[in-house]
Amino acid sequence: MELYVPTSVNVADVATRETCEFSVFENEWFHGPAFLLDDESSWPRGILTPQVNELDLECVTVVQTNPLDTRFVPDPLKFSSWLRLLRSTCVMISFIDIKIKKLTGVINGDMMIRAERLLIKYAQMQSFPDDLKDLKKKNTLNKSSKLLTLSPYLDDFGILRVGGRIEAARDVPADMKHPVILDGRHHIARLIVKHLHIRAAHGNHETVVNELKQKYWVLKIRPTVKRVAMECMVCRIRKAEPRPPRMGDLPEARMAHHQRPFTFSGLDLFGPMEVTVGIRREKRYGVLFTCLTVRAIHIELVATLTTDSLIMALRRQACRRGWAQQLFSDNGTNLRGADTELRRSIQDLDQQVLKSAAINYGTTWTFIPPTSPHWGGAWERLIRSVKASLKIILRERAPREEVLLTLMAEVEQIVNSRPLTHVSVEPGSSEALTPNHFLLGSSSNLPVLGEFCESDLYLRKQWRISQRLADMYWSRWVKEFLPELIPRRKWTDEVPPIKVGDLVVIVDGNAPRNMWLRGVVEAVLPGKDERVRVVDVRTRTGLMRRPATRVATIPVG
Repeated sequence: MELYVPTSVNVADVATRETCEFSVFENEWFHGPAFLLDDESSWPRGILTPQVNELDLECVTVVQTNPLDTRFVPDPLKFSSWLRLLRSTCVMISFIDIKIKKLTGVINGDMMIRAERLLIKYAQMQSFPDDLKDLKKKNTLNKSSKLLTLSPYLDDFGILRVGGRIEAARDVPADMKHPVILDGRHHIARLIVKHLHIRAAHGNHETVVNELKQKYWVLKIRPTVKRVAMECMVCRIRKAEPRPPRMGDLPEARMAHHQRPFTFSGLDLFGPMEVTVGIRREKRYGVLFTCLTVRAIHIELVATLTTDSLIMALRRQACRRGWAQQLFSDNGTNLRGADTELRRSIQDLDQQVLKSAAINYGTTWTFIPPTSPHWGGAWERLIRSVKASLKIILRERAPREEVLLTLMAEVEQIVNSRPLTHVSVEPGSSEALTPNHFLLGSSSNLPVLGEFCESDLYLRKQWRISQRLADMYWSRWVKEFLPELIPRRKWTDEVPPIKVGDLVVIVDGNAPRNMWLRGVVEAVLPGKDERVRVVDVRTRTGLMRRPATRVATIPVG
């Protein structure tokens, strides 16, 4: 667009307008390039008269730009940081200063203030266009205006501020008495809130609200602060918690009544414990076998945590209690090694007779997922009972190995004497059922006569009497102990299942939260009830299999 201006006017008095309505008095035009002004109030005013001498006019080029609210402002939606948006705006202002105003264009504190004013005006023009129009025309605000109770006014820079009624307060900064008005729904307002949220170390919401009120009046301030905190990825990761699926049904091993004790067993290790061998001390470890049905325990000692030691302990236990039909254990490397060694040993047997015998003693070994001790709570809880007894008896002493073996048998007897059912105090009531009833026929080593059928009392075959005792104990187990397993003690709510592609953080109790690994779910492994209980997560260290209780989903979007 071309404009003819007089040659006798100063260059600093010309500015561009979107409508190109340059109304100036005669003899106020100048010769020179067009120039952009920051302050709209410095525009020349008047009526353009046609009496100007054409010989005094020179053709200059006027750059037509958008209105003031969009001239120097980058698109805020492309920024996620208030400081980056400020500095990007400073770069654009610096470019204008250098190329057009011929100034230095150094980014300093003053330029940051100019950029902030420009961004604030941009946000206000988008959020309150009608209110700004009424205030510029010195009209009263509409009755439906959101700013009606704030008594807003325009300051010297055209920024909308709160009028308020605390003007008389002394020694109070002007920004606090007349804060800048912003709409909490605008992206620039949310960038400011996010900046203060980060500066407050992602802390209390009220701290951020208090900091905002020192300079800004944000509409819907608390919902805005809460929304920004909910969208903060650091806060999402820090607050992410696993949501366990509803507690599953008990496995068959926990309800296999009328089976030999230790038919279904759990296995775990504990220790170390010190023993005195000659004049030196050596370490010993305990191997705890737990019957999942009657909750009895059997303890073996091993000298080292190796595959060979564990296999020998397994054979000693099988010789006394019988081979387990199914064995459950955690995911320790020594336990996995034992499983591999046993399977390889069975496969290496060549003679058919030995193969048949091995099949007769074959044990299915099931491993629970890594870092999921609650899957093995049936034996983990009993390890705690064993450790509690040992702490009382040992008291950090190092006995000889023979003494420790005797002590393990005593602890085994104590734990197996604990009641499984309610202990009645009524006179004449039966004693509470204990694991020893299934191992010894009574709650302790002392034999206790039971109730028999009248026909059994006159039988001379003792095996029939023992069989009748076993049937009695199993009948009591079904009637008294089994109903106690019905209710779900925790994890009763249905939760959204983890899906393939979810962004998750892996909970690690041995590391700080900010060191927990993050990854993406690659596969889900549902249980028999179709609820996802185990997932495979791809992390920067590789593929990891974890239970759903150790995986926290990070909300995205």
